[in-house]
Amino acid sequence: MSAAATLLVALAGCTSGAEQPREASKHAAVKPSVAPRPTVKQRPYDKMPARPLGKAAAGGGDRAFLRAAFAIQTPAGHEVPPAEEVVVIHRLDAKNGELAWMRDGRTFCYGKIREGYSSYTCGQLPETAPAPGLLLTLPGEHDRVTSEDNLDEVRNVSFVIAEGGPERFDHVKRSKGMGPVHQAVAKFPSGRMVTFLTFDYPGHGFELDPEAEICRSDQKVCFPSEPVPY
Repeated sequence: MSAAATLLVALAGCTSGAEQPREASKHAAVKPSVAPRPTVKQRPYDKMPARPLGKAAAGGGDRAFLRAAFAIQTPAGHEVPPAEEVVVIHRLDAKNGELAWMRDGRTFCYGKIREGYSSYTCGQLPETAPAPGLLLTLPGEHDRVTSEDNLDEVRNVSFVIAEGGPERFDHVKRSKGMGPVHQAVAKFPSGRMVTFLTFDYPGHGFELDPEAEICRSDQKVCFPSEPVPY
């Protein structure tokens, strides 16, 4: 925002007729003109980490999963979170699945663990929401491909962060081959809650219905089954 400029306007006196003496010039100062500040709606960011609720909290049975998840260092600038801040979205088995965490209300990390291989996407939420009720949408990424022989087994996994609490999300119009919607809720100390979602579909030879979508149970938050990236 640039500083407001101060405008000074000089008003000079004038004479009427040749015989009248010239009056001294008079100067009048006009009050500074202040440009209006545009209204900027800033998202309130929590400064403390979110904590998982219910079954999303990592328990004793998740030890092997967490070891596999953090055997490889997380992306630069992002530390391995304490176990109590890890949100387990999907337990594929004892050592595989998806998880996420938010160290504050703006910073997120999402991890996908498959057969000893972990991949992470970390960053900051976009300033502009993808759609009402949504905070972040990431399109599907392949599971790890070990060879061309297992292409039919490869799945794409998408990740979404939504506002709100325990309301369930599910397919409304579902393409054949789409997997179930997995979700987990985390709560910030302020009371604000977010929902982490993952869902998968075939990564090879799959045609997604362009009208397929996933919606919250109250139908107030919906997004395409293949979300548009933020």
